[in-house]
Amino acid sequence: LFHFNFGMDPISCPGSNFPYLCEAIHAFILRNESMSNDQWQKFRIKLWDITDKESTVDCAILKTLQMKSFFQHGISYIRYLFTIGLNDIYTVQYAVLVLEHCYLNSFEHFDLELAIQLMNHVLSMYKSFPKFFTEQKAIVLCLCGNFKECSSMWSTISNRSIECRVISIFFIAACRYEKARWIWSLEIEGPFTLSASCHMEVLKYLKVVLQKNGELESLKELDNYVEFYDRSQCLTFDESAVESFKNYFASFKLNKIRLNYIFSSSFPKIKWAVDCGIVTDDGCCSCCGGRLKQLTVSDEDFDSMKEEAFRGVRFQSLAKAFASFRQFLSENAPFDVVVDGFTTSSLGGPASNDVQLKRIEDLIRLLKSELNFKNVLLITRQRLMHSDLLHEMAKLYSVTNIFASDACLIDAALNSGKDCYIVSSEMPNLVWDKFNDQCQLNFLRWKEMRWICSEHAVLNSSHQSTLQMPKPLCPNVEKNGDHGYHFRFVLTGNDDTNNKTKNIITWGIIVSSFFIFKNVHRADMRTYYYTEGWHNQLKEIVGEHQLELFELQHLLITEQDAVCNVTLIDTIRKCCP
Repeated sequence: LFHFNFGMDPISCPGSNFPYLCEAIHAFILRNESMSNDQWQKFRIKLWDITDKESTVDCAILKTLQMKSFFQHGISYIRYLFTIGLNDIYTVQYAVLVLEHCYLNSFEHFDLELAIQLMNHVLSMYKSFPKFFTEQKAIVLCLCGNFKECSSMWSTISNRSIECRVISIFFIAACRYEKARWIWSLEIEGPFTLSASCHMEVLKYLKVVLQKNGELESLKELDNYVEFYDRSQCLTFDESAVESFKNYFASFKLNKIRLNYIFSSSFPKIKWAVDCGIVTDDGCCSCCGGRLKQLTVSDEDFDSMKEEAFRGVRFQSLAKAFASFRQFLSENAPFDVVVDGFTTSSLGGPASNDVQLKRIEDLIRLLKSELNFKNVLLITRQRLMHSDLLHEMAKLYSVTNIFASDACLIDAALNSGKDCYIVSSEMPNLVWDKFNDQCQLNFLRWKEMRWICSEHAVLNSSHQSTLQMPKPLCPNVEKNGDHGYHFRFVLTGNDDTNNKTKNIITWGIIVSSFFIFKNVHRADMRTYYYTEGWHNQLKEIVGEHQLELFELQHLLITEQDAVCNVTLIDTIRKCCP
């Protein structure tokens, strides 16, 4: 152990192993709220006694500051590195990571001047190491608001994983710099996801537009966001985003009805509602009444179909193998997602075992980190079972052939319940033709709802194969016919609400037209109310539920102005098509 003190709290550093080095740095930083350049220098020199490279010390310090969210210390250390020369390429990468982390999670500590200095440094190093600094260049450009350069380099990024990695930071930076129109127009090939922070950031941006440019411009940007969000692979909204959307709509001013001499124009009236949506017997959303896709099968139909499918699984598997797998499931199920390692490892073309293993590891990492699956099962070949990283991220089970793989995929997914997904480049099948018609229909519907496919790489393309999520409920987010919006939302695990068919958030922006037609003749004050025929015509145009919005009980006309009936009907028809 190395123990030293130089005017600050002491630090003990056990050995040169990087993780232990990070732990020691963390313990030291906890005892020192602020650091000067001189203190950083002394601290850094003492750490050289533990490792043989200066760059290892710098990377360890930056990594620790980033992981432990010491934003102020991180900015301070990057400033210090610029005073002594920031030349190591790995240290530069870590510096960008720290600055990005600060920008996303502690914007009040973000230093734009330092970001510009780091951007210029990265751009100069990019000339010598273009492939090494592609991601860092994209990040620092957007952090500094240089979206023109971002656009120029976007088409040159050939690595799909980098595109997916930087799209969230691009989105957040565009919102903060009020350049959202740039992100709406960005051409993104293949599926991508947005972090939860993106939903919160766009709401801040929408409120800024609301204050500066009014309701209509803000709603236009909301439409653009809805369209962009629907291009993504995001499946749910979290509760904080839901509350923020509620506050956003609640901030709209309700336009008061102006009573004109002849009639009032139509005015927007904002209305929002948050409901635990269910699917009605007619296949509609209980929140808005809109017809949705065929969402799910009933519990009874699912159980019946599951029993039929299990017969196929037993038919397709050796008895000993089936019993062994069932024992495995009893100890480890249920799973959130079951991954077919047979087909996904070969995506992108033939490759060595190491390359196939890397593909599987990247896939599982994406499922865990980007799509937030917790309990993952990987069914794969025995030769890919030795990976320590895979064992850390997922449960593993080996099979010998594709038929056994399909059988295990289906068995594990069905045993895990209706909400378990399957990842495979091809739809898993059962060599089984004994389903009755209804079970066959339910089985096909279940596979379509729960299948996450991987798009095959284009021939001679450097783009990797990517995941394509299904849309098992209503579309991710869509604009309804009544000017409302649908956002999918899943309750947290702490909520006891019965959530059989997921939850649907609807915010309706409902345009209600109030017509008050008033024509008073001084010579003749006799009043006539509208007839039953009038009432039926109005109901046919605007619908039963909207009729109460038209305060026709107070409609005043005169005997001499009977033509007003026709005029008013025509006016309503134009405003409420």
